Amino acid sequence: MRIKNLIAVMMLLASQALWADAQTINKYVVVSDSISQESPMFKKHIQEQAAVLLTLWKKGVVENVYLNRGLNKSELESKEKVNIVFFINAKNKDEANEILKQLPFAQHDVVNYILYPVGVLWLKQVGDFTK
Repeated sequence: MRIKNLIAVMMLLASQALWADAQTINKYVVVSDSISQESPMFKKHIQEQAAVLLTLWKKGVVENVYLNRGLNKSELESKEKVNIVFFINAKNKDEANEILKQLPFAQHDVVNYILYPVGVLWLKQVGDFTK
């Protein structure tokens, strides 16, 4: 039975191009460069950045915004440097990049972002798969 399930999953993933259409929304994770919270540019634009991210979040374009400080860094670095990490829902990478261009930190060259494709939502809830 496990082999049948594995084969079914592999076929589903391989057929994504067949069932994906213009309405398919892909998810991308966005990771910023590290920046000091004491940086004048960070301080100058953080409120505007937060406001734009909140607006995009309310529209369902952005999800799960994290201010990553102290993870995998030394004690000294963790007090000074942060990364901003979040998800973008977009039809494709070009649309995701256009969304990034709306962010004040991108417009004012405060940080650079790296965009990683995550893919389409496959399993929404564990219960969906166990039935």
